[in-house]
Amino acid sequence: MASIERTAYPRFKRRFSASELAEVYTPTPKEIEFAHTRARGSESILSFLVLLKSFQCLGYFPNKLREVPATIVTHIRTCLAPGSSGEGGIFQTRSLYRHHQSIRRFLGVKAYKESAQAVATTAIMEAAQVMNNPADLINVAIEKLVKECYELPAYSTLDNLVQGIRSQVNTAL
Repeated sequence: MASIERTAYPRFKRRFSASELAEVYTPTPKEIEFAHTRARGSESILSFLVLLKSFQCLGYFPNKLREVPATIVTHIRTCLAPGSSGEGGIFQTRSLYRHHQSIRRFLGVKAYKESAQAVATTAIMEAAQVMNNPADLINVAIEKLVKECYELPAYSTLDNLVQGIRSQVNTAL
């Protein structure tokens, strides 16, 4: 298994500077308006915006909203309601998958399905002819999926795909 730290697979940082929070995680007026049309209630709107900003940064949705660093949630909550304490967690919305679909459409990104699997497989197969390091092959797949506007799959999906293709290519060689 390739170490996730050796790849370009995006993950949340442990610490954020104030300027980085403002630049990357501040929702635009258009995004806030969009959230209000897709979600109801302050917590649901907050969850929607946290998903949106997380997806924009990572290229995939976090498995659980609770995995999003508290500083990001607090920052987005403050953007929505200036002067709020920013305390309290984010709750799991029942509309999570509907929100995922709305965010994908808003950003013009396709879900990771068979077509994305084929794109990643082809990219890895071509790269495996000249490189062998699993981390490099994962990076090739990530680059191709992002270029083709696909959502990134779980890291383990890419790692398993690379292992299988490397075995095929090495056996053929």
